[in-house]
Amino acid sequence: MVRLAFLSSTCPEWTFEQMVDAAVKHGYEGVDLRVEWGHNHGLELESTADQRRDARAYAAAQDVMISCLAIGARFARATAEEREVAVDQVRRYAELASDLGSPFLRVFGGNLPPGQTMADLRPATAEALGRAAEASAPFGVTPCLETHDQHNDPADVAWIVEHAGSGNVGVVWHPAHHLRLGIPVDDAYARLRPWVRHLHLQDWPKGGLAAGERAGFLPIGEGDGHLARVFELLERDNFEGYAANEWIIKRHAELDPEQYLPQAARHLHAWRDAARRAA
Repeated sequence: MVRLAFLSSTCPEWTFEQMVDAAVKHGYEGVDLRVEWGHNHGLELESTADQRRDARAYAAAQDVMISCLAIGARFARATAEEREVAVDQVRRYAELASDLGSPFLRVFGGNLPPGQTMADLRPATAEALGRAAEASAPFGVTPCLETHDQHNDPADVAWIVEHAGSGNVGVVWHPAHHLRLGIPVDDAYARLRPWVRHLHLQDWPKGGLAAGERAGFLPIGEGDGHLARVFELLERDNFEGYAANEWIIKRHAELDPEQYLPQAARHLHAWRDAARRAA
């Protein structure tokens, strides 16, 4: 059964307790924490042992999972030294994730450095990701590469995790990013299926985007319908992970998470429930 979550990027001014309370109120079963961005949840590398323990206990008491820590580590770097920085970043955040009871770290391939091609850099990216996976394994935490940036082609992401040299790797499937390339949901899932551990969800405009056009904010439920198919594929496979509603809302934005989160939840629940009945 797919479980629903949302990222702290949808509510950057909320405390952790507010996030958990909203999850219960609006029918989400998990919360993803975007760290490193100064969100008001306050759970960062500097958090004390007491803060980590209290947060985990508060969520558990309300049956809410800290489903993923989203970090900014990027592995497609030009030099071995830069890739080692990303490995160390995962190692340090794996301890935080473990303390919070979160099984996954979201990581990036990132955009390619100037002068590098995907084919040239994929082996080094995979090797670094594999070392990060082995470093985080003792904490019971798995780094998951997101389909994002210039690593939004599912074939590239699948190649990297397949060649990472570690069984402790996964994928955060973010369908909206490969839709930019014109790659349908079914084709992407067929390629990524063995490694999908977690999802980040945004809606996609009906008719797509014109060349060079950037996507503005589109509330979940007002898009092209691809998310309904995502849930159908996951429920058919009895996927047991979390699908997290993601949008990056800047502080003091006009969009109120108390309005957006329940609106999105209604559509997510409807798609999930319909997919479950059909499975």
